[in-house]
This record gives sequence, C-alpha cells and structure tokens, in this order.
Amino acid sequence: MRYKYPLARPYVGYEELQEIKKVFSSGWLTQGVYVEKFENEVAKYVKSKYAIAVTSCTAALYLCIKALNIKDGYVIAPDFTYPSTANVIIENRLKPLLLDVDENCRLSIHWFKDALLHYKHNIKAIILVHPFGHALNVFEYKKLLSEYGLSIPIIEDAATALGSINNGYYAGNMSEFGCFSFHPRKIITTGEGGMITLNDEDLYEKIITLREDGRNRKGDFVTTSLNFRMTDIQAAIGLVQLKKIEKKIDIRRKLAEMYHKLFNEMFPSIIPLKEEEKCRSTYQSYIIRLPRYFEKYQEYIIHTMREKYSIEVQIGTYALHMEPAFKQFIIYPLPMSELLRRTTFTLPLYEELTYEDLLYIVESFKKVCEELL
Repeated sequence: MRYKYPLARPYVGYEELQEIKKVFSSGWLTQGVYVEKFENEVAKYVKSKYAIAVTSCTAALYLCIKALNIKDGYVIAPDFTYPSTANVIIENRLKPLLLDVDENCRLSIHWFKDALLHYKHNIKAIILVHPFGHALNVFEYKKLLSEYGLSIPIIEDAATALGSINNGYYAGNMSEFGCFSFHPRKIITTGEGGMITLNDEDLYEKIITLREDGRNRKGDFVTTSLNFRMTDIQAAIGLVQLKKIEKKIDIRRKLAEMYHKLFNEMFPSIIPLKEEEKCRSTYQSYIIRLPRYFEKYQEYIIHTMREKYSIEVQIGTYALHMEPAFKQFIIYPLPMSELLRRTTFTLPLYEELTYEDLLYIVESFKKVCEELL
C-alpha cells in the first residue's frame, strides 16, 4: 500500500540521474573510479584515514568481525536493535552477548560494566549502535575498558548515523571500525550499499581482500571470502548525495524540532527521542515513546494510523530476545529493551514534509491514542 505520508522518501533527482548517465557512457559499471572517489569523500567527511565501500551495512559489520579473525567467544551487542547487528555475530560463528539499553536506546552502561566483570575473558569484540541517527559517546565505553584493563575492539554500527556528532567526533570514527548504510531510509542513499571507515592500515588491507572474494592486491587468492563490491552506478549516486548531506541534516533537524514543539503542546505525555548535549543528531528516524498504558495497543495504533489516516507508522525497532531466532542467546534481563519494543513508534520524517504535514500527523496520532483512554 502507498501511503500519503510514508516513513521516508528518498531525496534524489536530476543530478543523480546525470551522474548515472556518465557511468553508463563510460562502459564501466562495476567497482571502479567512482567507488574509489566515493570512498575517499566519505573518509574525508568523517575524518578517517580509510573507507571501504561494500554492498550493505550488514556486509560492513560482517567483514569487520571477520577481519578480526576471532575463533571463539562473545561479542557484546545491544538487544534493542535491528537483527542484522546480531546476525553478523552468529554468521561469524560467535555468540552475541545481548545487553539491555537505557531509556535513550543506548547500550546500558550498568549492564556493560557487569558483562566486563563476569565475561571479560570471553568477550572478543563489542558492537555499539548509534540509535536512529543519535551518536552515542563511544569514549565512555572505551574508558571503562581501560579501567578494567581490557583491550577489546569496538565496531560502531552507525547505519543510521552518517553525519552524527558527539563531543566533536563523528559517528563511525570513534573506534576501530565504523559501519554505515545507504538504504533509502538512511541520510544518504545509493539504493542499497554500505561503507566501512577505519584508521588501521593492516585492518584496511584485510577487509579489502575479504571484499574481493579473498583476493589481495597482487591478484592472489590468499583466503576464502565472498564478493561484497559496490558498483560505480551506486557510487555515482552516493557522490551526489554526499554533497547534499549537510542541507539534508539541517532540514531534518528543523523538522524534528517542529515535531518536538507540536507534541509538547498537543500531547505532552509523549516522550520523543532527543539529542543529548554537545551532540548533533541527524534524526534518521523520528522516534517517540508512549506511556506504558499503551503498550497493549501498539499494533492497533500502527494499523489505524496506516489505514484510517494514510500515515505510515511502525515500531521503533526490535527487541532481539523477543524474536524466535535469538531466544537461545538470552543471558541477561532485558526489561528496558522489551518496554521500548512495545512503546516506541517511528513517524514519517523526510525533507519534503511541511509544518502542516507534521501538524496533521501529530493530530492524527493524538486522536488514535485518545480513543484508547
């Protein structure tokens, strides 16, 4: 079904089409000069030494873990996240150590400390998710690792956070690896696609080899792997999109502020996910949280918003332990993750929306909820 107000609408047009035509005219469609240029521009943007274009953020996360050559053990990940975050751990034959999050959807510091205390010798890597375009403070977790005398690599799942900043640092450049998505719902899009940012030359060369079916720069197949290459067609779109990113972020932040004010005036019991002090959020998604009373009505609210008002609304994201594939990995209590799964909603947010559009969305959401009181 096509909604009058979808969750997202790709901000693409004439300029992207012109660049695609140039790629077609070149006769070279697969990974080539456009991919290399796109990698260089993304690295420059987030201030990393290297960037590697791949087929998706899932592929990016998978390759980062594979490059670490971990044979056995746990990888810490938040429970409140999209399943890909844990899937890449399992597909690398490791075990996800799912931890609860705080009320701002960030990996809980309390449970992180507990995991370091009780599982420190078996924790081989950590995936920190920047939720919904909000950059978390990775250095807070790194400080704890140092206090516990641990040196464990961190992978930033920055799928939603290209352009997000925390205390002057870009998401994706606060640890060993940053992984980004270019899905149509993300800040910039290439249709599908992903990017890895990093600063270590050895890890860079390992991932380049893994991306190329296990073939190194000399042309020798030195390991087994798969094809994770981006095409020049996608990269051409990405280069145009990247030029627009600051404008897009500025628009989204203004729209989010309008949402904040409207909910505060019309439905103050709603809790929007806001950026923290000294942070710049890209607001890849606009997330709101309802009081616990409404958790039993989540499906009804989503269905009514879609069918009655033609507004696409969906859950915030998944609590992995509630999905059949991940029940076997439950070790810690995960109450906040479960509560957020049942009480958070994603509302439409894209550049073409106006104040009048947001007013209609907020009024409609309020009506649906008030009918349940």
